[in-house]
Amino acid sequence: DTIKINFKYSVAVPKAGKRLGYAKDRNFFFISQWFPKAGVFQNGKWICSPYYPFTNFYSDFGKYNVSITVPGNYSVAATGVQTSDIKNKYNKSTFKFIQEGVHDFAWMASDDIVLHNAIYKRNDSSEIKIKLAILPEDEKYQNRFINAVKNALRYFENNIGIYPYHTITVVDVPAATQAGGMEYPTLITTGAELFSPVETFQPESVTIHELVHQFFYGIVANNEVYDAWLDEGLTSYLSSKIVEIYYGKGLLNFKFLRYYPVFGLNFLSYNEIPLVYTLGSFTLPRGANMLREYYQAPTIASILDTSYKLPNSISYSIEAYSKPELVLISLERFFGYRKMIKILREYYNQYKFKHPTSDDFLSVLRKNTNGDFEWIYENLFKGSSTFDYKVKYVRPSDNENEYEVLLERSGDGIFKQDIALYTDRDTIFKSWDGKERWGKIIFKTKNIVKGAEIDPYKKNILDLNYANNSYILNRQFGGSLRLSFRFLFWFQNLLLILGSVS
Repeated sequence: DTIKINFKYSVAVPKAGKRLGYAKDRNFFFISQWFPKAGVFQNGKWICSPYYPFTNFYSDFGKYNVSITVPGNYSVAATGVQTSDIKNKYNKSTFKFIQEGVHDFAWMASDDIVLHNAIYKRNDSSEIKIKLAILPEDEKYQNRFINAVKNALRYFENNIGIYPYHTITVVDVPAATQAGGMEYPTLITTGAELFSPVETFQPESVTIHELVHQFFYGIVANNEVYDAWLDEGLTSYLSSKIVEIYYGKGLLNFKFLRYYPVFGLNFLSYNEIPLVYTLGSFTLPRGANMLREYYQAPTIASILDTSYKLPNSISYSIEAYSKPELVLISLERFFGYRKMIKILREYYNQYKFKHPTSDDFLSVLRKNTNGDFEWIYENLFKGSSTFDYKVKYVRPSDNENEYEVLLERSGDGIFKQDIALYTDRDTIFKSWDGKERWGKIIFKTKNIVKGAEIDPYKKNILDLNYANNSYILNRQFGGSLRLSFRFLFWFQNLLLILGSVS
């Protein structure tokens, strides 16, 4: 049956807080979460969640036909395809947008925005219109925004699935709106910093992240209130992979006076002025930023905990973003990249335009893990396990040409392990299931043994201490001495600086 509900309501647009409102000191309005949404009828009940402080949203698919009337000199960008732009005698303009198969609608209005269009051609020669609404001060980043969108669309078309809509709108928002870095169906918000060298991968990273959300959140529409990791984690994993493929590895940098990026490492600063630092081109390994956050509270919760029930924003960020991306990176290293893409492609094609749960993703994972699912589920998804494997020693055994390697599992997490024995001529590999608290592995070799390492390819990125993963027979102190001298040099300079201030 069908029912029609008609109602009138008004919304007072506030000064920008979180994702909704107008920017201070400029005519820029971003409007989201502004209308009563259709809940989702699932498993015999309606799910109509409120808007929690640090989670996102959940609503059902529908067809939107929206007319937006603004002052005549304003531009509008919105979800869907613009079908008309009519000016009336009162110096106002009415923009009409239509879009089917989406579960939200957001829009922007401003007289201080520049519009650009570009085209992405699919492999079958059909086209997607890229609409860029960019702030005047960020026009120098126009091509970088557009190329980031094209790269993400190309990656998905070649690996996961085709973007099914005719348009994608990118809105560059002022920082004052607090609306940057968000996803809505066929519309994303992004931004650029005052200084954004290409090597920082900004604004590329955030633009690609939000574009990936068009697939995992927009098309595969999981419940972000209950299972936030299911789109945020998958999106973080894929967006960092896309950035790595198309742009390489980023360079470590720190901000001078909060704005200007300086490439290197900052160890100590005072009033945003670096005091102890090292300049240089140091590449940032994939997952490093997520590890930094994960280390803050590795056992606070599990990935599968209900998102809105998590105790605070940091636990939400870890379980929705950091830990899921790290887990997926570990699975990629364990199974191989092509297997991971196969899993995500199957998941996408099976649940597009549906509302999957964590169990649905895990069922696809189980199907593709060749008997490894249970230990993966128990240690990486269900629990809040910590991992720390170490090599205790390497020494000759009682038998000729044999060496024993003693391994220890300090954390409560279990991960299947590779062990490498390094000799002067080759490297010998063996496996260990990692279940027991310790394991003794016997290697046979006539070569001179240099040392051993557990998890040499860093498959388990969640290991809390890589420093104890290896053991060298002939200890070398040159590296430690160099680091010590460098530390003492900078510490001496710090004392001189502080002495001159006083």
